[in-house]
Amino acid sequence: MNKAREGDLYGIVNVYGKIFEIRYGYYEDYERNSKYNDPVPVYPDLYKSPEYSNEGYPIVTQMQVVCEHYSGNLTEGRCGLCPHFQKGERLFGLCKCSKRQKSSK
Repeated sequence: MNKAREGDLYGIVNVYGKIFEIRYGYYEDYERNSKYNDPVPVYPDLYKSPEYSNEGYPIVTQMQVVCEHYSGNLTEGRCGLCPHFQKGERLFGLCKCSKRQKSSK
């Protein structure tokens, strides 16, 4: 079995009408030098660069940094553990918090 290399395609995911190309890589530069330095699938940072469903809900990832409307244990704070999270394909989902929904106006 061949090991994935940085930049290799992990997969293409169609989530709520948006296409995401997931490639192998590193989230932080220091990870390249760690003893466990195999590249991992790198998901987009949808907190810094938001994308929205056709209904205006933010598309998020389960492991994403939580927003100010997170409702859960902050020591485990990631979107996938919030009651507003609606699971989608792979590690993607929607934030169904009405305070974060974009209006269609």
